[in-house]
Parts: sequence; C-alpha cells; structure tokens
Amino acid sequence: MIVAKGRLGNHEIEAEVINPGDWFGKTWLIEIGCGFSSSFFAVEADTVTDAIDEFSGSAYGHLILIDDADIADYLEDGEFNGYYNDGGQSCDLDNCMVHGEERPGRGEYTPWACVYTGPGLPEGFTPIAYSRVEAFCEGCGAPCEYDSHVCLCEVCQAASEPLT
Repeated sequence: MIVAKGRLGNHEIEAEVINPGDWFGKTWLIEIGCGFSSSFFAVEADTVTDAIDEFSGSAYGHLILIDDADIADYLEDGEFNGYYNDGGQSCDLDNCMVHGEERPGRGEYTPWACVYTGPGLPEGFTPIAYSRVEAFCEGCGAPCEYDSHVCLCEVCQAASEPLT
C-alpha cells in the first residue's frame, strides 16, 4: 500500500493513495468527515470533480455513494439536485472535502503537496516521480528503470552476486 504524507494546515496527514501513478502525480487530498474525526485519502486526478469520481469508484466509494433505497432522503421537490459521478451514481458530498490548489496552465504540479511512502520507495519520493517510474523491482519493490525489473539497490545486488 502506498501512503501519501503531507500537511493540512498545521496537521501532519497520512492518507492511503487510491490510484498511485494514474494521473501524472497530480494528487488531491479527500477528507471524509466521520463524526469528530476524519478519514483521509489521496487521489490522483486532473480536477476536483475527477478526484471525486475516482474516489467514488474506489473500494471506499461507499462512503459517499447514495444507495438507491436511501435516495428519497435526498430529494427536494421530488428531484435529486446533488452530485452525480461520471457513472451517473448519486453522491452525498455533505461530509466530503477535497483539498488542493488548482493551478491551471502551470505544467506539472501536485495540488496537495505530499510525498509517497511504501515498500521500496526512497524517502521523499514525490507523486510526480512515482508517475514517471517505468517499473518496480520484483525483488524489493523499489522503483527502477530497467526492463528486467531488477534494481541496483544493495539488497538486490547482494542477492544476485554469486557466492564464492
């Protein structure tokens, strides 16, 4: 599992990355309010609405998707005037906040500044760097640029050296 680490105001945040590498490292922070606390998720997407769509289609989508049996609770004058995701499903965004700074026309950037951490990833690995990785080592999980999927880390080198 890849975890994004960053800040939200004065708070250190750790958020599971829903779709690492899927949108060139353009990472948004999704906050789902759960009573007195919140759950955080990082999503790579082009825009805020794309981030909501990606999140709603993930394993955690049930946190914002409205069940058909409950849709009557959300109707005003017989109509649902809320948000529909890209699949046409209605979403409850009352307890959902997307954090990040939109900067159109500025090239590569990460709307929510963070670094990715996880098995084999070097310290301070940015989402943009993650999106550029061509492959991951089969031995240690570290990013590599080799078709063989074997990196040059000390662990893999030691494992590949013949015993003498």
